[in-house]
Amino acid sequence: MNKANPNHGNVVPLGAAISDLCSIVTFASASGIPVDEVTEWVEDGTLPSVTFADFRMVNVGKLRADLLSGKESFKAGGYSHE
Repeated sequence: MNKANPNHGNVVPLGAAISDLCSIVTFASASGIPVDEVTEWVEDGTLPSVTFADFRMVNVGKLRADLLSGKESFKAGGYSHE
């Protein structure tokens, strides 16, 4: 049992990298953009994305890093599907 947090039991933490991904629906909801528009942006490479467990996920870690480094323009084809 984990003495620091006894509620964890046998749960294995996934690590910080998992927080760098979110579903298209979650990203759309959080940003106030329609799901179909976010889906289009992911499909055409306007937003960074990765496939995780057979799901296409928005790579918010990459998006955040690019925004913090000054990226101002997001266009179709700007991100490959990694």
